[in-house]
Amino acid sequence: MKKPNEKIYAKKSERGQAIILIAFAFIGLVAIVGLVADTGILLIEYGKLKRSVDAAAVAAAQEFRPDPNTGVLNVSAMENAARSFLQVNQMNNVRDIIIHTCENSGADRPSLCNPDPINNPIENRKLVEVTAVADITFSFLRVLGINGTELRISSIGEAATIDLVLLIDTSGSMAYETSGNPTRPDPGDDPRVCNTNDNCQPMRAVKDVALEFVDSLIYFGYDRVSVIAMTGQAANSSSAVARDPVEVLPLSFDRDAILYSIDTLKVFQPRICDGTDTPGECLQYLSGTFNRPICETFQIRIGNPDPGVQATADPSSCPSSNIGGMLNLARNAYSGSGNPANQRTESLWVTVLLASGPANASTPSSADLADYPNGYCPQNTWLYFLMPDPKPLWCRDAYPGVYHDASDPLVSYTNPINDVTIDISLYDAEDYARDQADNLAAMKSGSGVTIYTIGLGANVKTLASGQPSGSTDGEAELLLQYIAREAGNLLNPDINHGEYFYAPNNVTLRNIFEIIAQNIATKISQ
Repeated sequence: MKKPNEKIYAKKSERGQAIILIAFAFIGLVAIVGLVADTGILLIEYGKLKRSVDAAAVAAAQEFRPDPNTGVLNVSAMENAARSFLQVNQMNNVRDIIIHTCENSGADRPSLCNPDPINNPIENRKLVEVTAVADITFSFLRVLGINGTELRISSIGEAATIDLVLLIDTSGSMAYETSGNPTRPDPGDDPRVCNTNDNCQPMRAVKDVALEFVDSLIYFGYDRVSVIAMTGQAANSSSAVARDPVEVLPLSFDRDAILYSIDTLKVFQPRICDGTDTPGECLQYLSGTFNRPICETFQIRIGNPDPGVQATADPSSCPSSNIGGMLNLARNAYSGSGNPANQRTESLWVTVLLASGPANASTPSSADLADYPNGYCPQNTWLYFLMPDPKPLWCRDAYPGVYHDASDPLVSYTNPINDVTIDISLYDAEDYARDQADNLAAMKSGSGVTIYTIGLGANVKTLASGQPSGSTDGEAELLLQYIAREAGNLLNPDINHGEYFYAPNNVTLRNIFEIIAQNIATKISQ
């Protein structure tokens, strides 16, 4: 039989156990609430970090270029770009950022590498893996002694590879600053001498700046460069070359080949004048001293006392500023230079064209070769000095910017010497250059081919006789502006255009090339 106080004791004991159970239940409830709440925090932080790391990987990939001082991949710049982007997105809890590329982690991360970079370099890709390590602090679970956890998130960004085509003016005017007036040659500007001494100016200055430009922008092994010269390239001081543009180097990954092709560019070196009616420009020497380049065939005919011979004076084989021909060769380079397997459609196609004067030469198509063996040069420009004002000049009319289509109807022209009237086409070297620029800029779908143009020297500022009074842009400038800013619009309205720059002298070239390099780096991320 229980004593009366035993019942009271039992009730008190049960009441104490309930408090303990409630305490444990409360702890469990806190744990459940904490688990739910802190899991939500974890998921939110994961989402924020994942989006930020994705963007940071793209930002890091944009810095996939060599360090200007060491020439090796600038991993520090990639890390700084990623860290800055994470900070902008207020990810201040990131403790560590790790950068992986094929260059520094290829053995550990083969997915970042081309399995056959030697035999198949065209498959090389600028892949950058960014790993961010962040500390996440919990709110409720700290009651249970769980203060936080670590998040480790990786993302791979890719920068566009670059296919760069350099179009360099190598016409005779690129030697006019060697020792004399930059607008006309003097005895010290003999291309046969300065080519041998490698001191033709402004040619040498252009080459030096181009070498720096390529070395700072291009990551060799991933990006490619092609070099196209406006005229043929002489092997030595005694050789004469054709005036037609040449592809000095097709798109290449090889740093040594690229730099060599730029460094060894030569000014146009035609034959030495010999008193014969041979087509093409020649170098005139008086008493053994270089005088200037001349169109000897034209001078011989126009100086003939027979008006019938004078009327046939044709200068079309002499001018050598074939801007359109260079643009046509750029199309060929992007197409693989005869090998379609070398075409890389996913890369950023960029053309940089430097010219020192207006277009006055062209390359006829095979269908037009019989009628225009020396290019498109309307007959009304041959004897321009006998034409009424405004006067044209050889192979280009007096109204720059006025476009004539090759299919336009023929117009009547009367030769001022023999009064013979014929029907001629007004399609000229400038029209040809515009057409080639249109075809080049629009040859790639999407953003097209980005073209930057540089006008070097006073000649690009020279006005044509038909330009309105008050004009400030020279004849060459109007063409170069069109090529950079408008080319291809009718064929591809989505073209991402470049820009035109004027360089009054070679001193300003370096800044211009730096601006172009920065602009190209921006386009890589677009």
